[in-house]
Amino acid sequence: MQKSTSTSENAYTIAALDSALRVLETIAEQPGLKLLQLAEKTQLTKSNVFRILRNLEARGYVWQDELHGMHLGSRSYLLGKRAESQWSLVRAAKQPMDDLNRVTQENVHLVVRDGLHSVVVDVRNSSHELRMYARIGRIGPLHAGGTPKVLLAFAEKSVVERVLALPLDQYTSATVRTPQELLAVLEQIRSQEYHVAMNDLDENSFSVAAPIKNHAGDVIAALSVAGPTMRFDEKKHTQYVTYVRQYAAKISADLGYSN
Repeated sequence: MQKSTSTSENAYTIAALDSALRVLETIAEQPGLKLLQLAEKTQLTKSNVFRILRNLEARGYVWQDELHGMHLGSRSYLLGKRAESQWSLVRAAKQPMDDLNRVTQENVHLVVRDGLHSVVVDVRNSSHELRMYARIGRIGPLHAGGTPKVLLAFAEKSVVERVLALPLDQYTSATVRTPQELLAVLEQIRSQEYHVAMNDLDENSFSVAAPIKNHAGDVIAALSVAGPTMRFDEKKHTQYVTYVRQYAAKISADLGYSN
């Protein structure tokens, strides 16, 4: 028998996290509330709110003014700015991704870097029955695949060094095996400002990727077209490199970049 929706949702609820988010959201909506007021607003006990506040304060998400109560901290601000930046990116990429998907009929991916991983933030699926599996939120490495290596190529030196210090997990026989090999690939990407990956993250697949820059010229994302290698010939290689660079440049321009 199928469970009700509310029962299914309750099964995934983490009480402590739910309480902490209620406190944080209340402070965001009504800055300056004190302990007793927060307990009343959130319908939590004073001791529970106190423990939550101490944890949030230790992580920099809130700070306490002895006279004027609780306020959002710097970590909350940075988190909000990061979310705002990603939403701006997704908005700017919407039409170019639609257009790239239309002209290639292949998957189109918008990917950002999060620490030492790549994260898919938007996708347009291929119209072909045989296509790559892709979903928003997919987390991947930085040393394999088209967009991940583009992101790594333009990352800070410290990020590259940290990736090189880790084992280079082998996804296929084409995945880079040594730090020296990866460094050579990254140098080539920086020189030509695009990358064509073949079979190195998923077998029998290709990815053509290019960087997306913000107003300051920093690479904040990468755009790619990807699909099965059986549909990728020399003609499409040339076309897709042109298309991806063109639409990545369009997104960059919409974000304020001017070369």
